[in-house]
Amino acid sequence: MIAKKSILLIIAFFFMSFTVHIGATDAKNQLYDLNSSSLKNSLSGESVDYLIITTDDFESTLEPLAIWKTQKGLVSKIELVSDIQQKYSGRNTPEKIKNCIIDYQSNNNTQWVLLAGDQNHVPSGYVLCLDGFPYDGDFVRCDSFYTDLDNNWDLNNDGLWGSEYDEYDFEPEVYVGRLTANNENEMENLVQRILNYEKNPPVGSWMSHAMFAGSILQFDQDWNNDSNVDYGECDGNRVNNFIKNLLPDNWTSIFLAQTQGVKGSDNYSDIQLEYNNLKFAINEGCSIGTIFAHGSPQSMGIDQWVTDYDGDMLFDYTDDPYYGDGTPIDVMVRSSFIDTSYALLAPEDDKLGLFYLGSCSTGTFDDADDCLSEYFLKNAAIGCVAASHVAWGEDQWYERDHGGWFIEGLGFRFWEQLFQYNQPGKALALAKADYVSDRDGSSESNDYPEWEDKTLKQYNLLGDPEVPIWLLIPKELNISEIAPQNGGTADLNLLITADEKPVQGVIITYTKKNIPIWKGETNENGTIVVPISQVDDSGDFLTASKAGFLPDQISFDIQIQNEEQNDIAGYDILIFSIIILSFICLSSIYYKHSSSKKKAI
Repeated sequence: MIAKKSILLIIAFFFMSFTVHIGATDAKNQLYDLNSSSLKNSLSGESVDYLIITTDDFESTLEPLAIWKTQKGLVSKIELVSDIQQKYSGRNTPEKIKNCIIDYQSNNNTQWVLLAGDQNHVPSGYVLCLDGFPYDGDFVRCDSFYTDLDNNWDLNNDGLWGSEYDEYDFEPEVYVGRLTANNENEMENLVQRILNYEKNPPVGSWMSHAMFAGSILQFDQDWNNDSNVDYGECDGNRVNNFIKNLLPDNWTSIFLAQTQGVKGSDNYSDIQLEYNNLKFAINEGCSIGTIFAHGSPQSMGIDQWVTDYDGDMLFDYTDDPYYGDGTPIDVMVRSSFIDTSYALLAPEDDKLGLFYLGSCSTGTFDDADDCLSEYFLKNAAIGCVAASHVAWGEDQWYERDHGGWFIEGLGFRFWEQLFQYNQPGKALALAKADYVSDRDGSSESNDYPEWEDKTLKQYNLLGDPEVPIWLLIPKELNISEIAPQNGGTADLNLLITADEKPVQGVIITYTKKNIPIWKGETNENGTIVVPISQVDDSGDFLTASKAGFLPDQISFDIQIQNEEQNDIAGYDILIFSIIILSFICLSSIYYKHSSSKKKAI
């Protein structure tokens, strides 16, 4: 009888041993067994850091992006235009969308807003710009309408937003970007490119490489045949050579300039600005790119000077061509160096750059056909900043600390802000604010304030406003568990390293079922304590992220234990040891009992 009971006990103990370890997985997937009573959500409350506004068609397609932003510590939410139209007041859809953003920024501390869709999906602000140029109308598409939340862009309630009688500024309360897509497949591709760019980019020297392309926007001009300059040259390549001063010392660059024709650029360049060279420079990969040239919705091109009749190296007119009746005497021919109809831009291994297009109309995303900046976004760029209508360059631009005015000055300030904050939506918004501040404090004459107003209103970002741009070759973060400092704690003690060195300021986020649970930041030793003693439910991901580093993620399961159970580290090992000892003892008892029975016989 004793033998039978012993055998039953041994079977029971083996079954217990099996059930204790039934959930074990690889350490990389199951980081820790969490024994706890309740989890307090340190990210709870009403915080929504990242707001996505889109349509029903794109909602499910955008969910992976919202999940990733949340996993790295930016609580994200998707709002549908159809719901916004029902819930918020306003005379039209843009005004209702703006009221929605005001609500989220005021009550949920929202900082980032992604407009996910084309003009017909998520309409832009349509604001007044009386610049005296009749050919593109008096209104422009302006997503900055959504960044300024504390002014009334239609103060006099006349239905004309952004007029001289209204209140508006370019001091942002939120940072805005737009993903333009015509269908679900395009939106899915855009989302996947962002995820790959942030989480698993092709690491290489392209991350600290810049591409500069610039044509001559105006040649030195003679209006009265006296061989004197009446209007000075404006060379985009000269602007680019000035912008290069913003690059860190370890960066490389390539310059494409107009060298063909009677007169080419006098400033440094590497190769001629033409399609095949531009395609090569972009497809090889670059982190940032600037192009200054004449533009139209689907193309950019150069004016090549082909004939100088009097040989004075001044482009001759019969009179002032701007405010008079001057017509050209010399001959120049415009030709495109990139056009959506023939461009084949496909950066190797998705080495996607951020681009600034200093030209007219290349950002007309409200056109039926994709504009050039949309082509860049969908084929070659992580983001693209461009003008939604006719833009203005600075007459006879020259170098000075603030970078100048109009499209050249805005471009300089954009890159200046990007190298400080490395996020395109923030960089563009702060560049506009910086532009206004510089202008207010400048002693330089301002003869065309309405042109500057149009420049600031119409430059929009196509792309994720928050995506951190790679400005150096990153190191990879690594999450590892370390022994608790005080012993006996159930908390999860982590060390975050890169190249085996601790990293301070890494954001650690714990999410379960795509819901943010806890967020913290590593100290100067690269360590952090995740309070797992508060966990009471299954978990999903632990994410480590910091600008300039490749993120690390660990998926893991949480085994919930009864509160009366022992929380001592190594509890499973203790149980297993007891089982083994019990097995040995019972085996011995059984052996002795069997021997005594044999002797009795």
